[in-house]
Amino acid sequence: MIRLALAALAVTCLAGCSRSWSESTGQVGFTERAPLVEPLASRIDRGGWMVSQQSKVFKVYESQMGLPERHVGYVMANSYKQVRGGPAFPMQVVTTLDRNDQIGHVDSLGRAVRYEPQRDGTFRNEPVGTGTLEDGVAAIFGTNRPVRLEATSERRLAFEALDVDGNGLLTPEESASFGDRIQGADTNGDGGVDFTEFDIVDTL
Repeated sequence: MIRLALAALAVTCLAGCSRSWSESTGQVGFTERAPLVEPLASRIDRGGWMVSQQSKVFKVYESQMGLPERHVGYVMANSYKQVRGGPAFPMQVVTTLDRNDQIGHVDSLGRAVRYEPQRDGTFRNEPVGTGTLEDGVAAIFGTNRPVRLEATSERRLAFEALDVDGNGLLTPEESASFGDRIQGADTNGDGGVDFTEFDIVDTL
């Protein structure tokens, strides 16, 4: 399926560990991370008793005085619920540019928590304030500068990962691993596939 293939290209699946969050204890744990084989949606809990559904993805930009904004990370809005049912609760998971690297979360009440690494390999929940989502994300990153959230999508991120030169077109060289499947979406015949053409290709 195209989505599995694009996800494999859009993110780097690294072996190692990941932070996890338990609703019952309110604490962040340290668990092994399985290889990712689906569009990356951060999971606060990986213990199998909770499921999540990603609803939105945002890029996080930090303002810089007199300079262009700096892309510093991502926010993934997820809705969590127990496998056996029950009410869902929203959570905004904050990551660095490596979306496997979760550094905090903002809950539905605007309470921001940063994950502070400990010497024993665990992470401590550090409350860093309550306010708007932007305020919480800035606090988690530890910056006093304003941050801006730009809505995006997994599809857009996959396109950007393939578009190595960043010119907004997928060339045959950039999509070589797909053979001519992506280039077949070049409906205007300009030799490259723009995001509009890419986005309408559902299955390849």
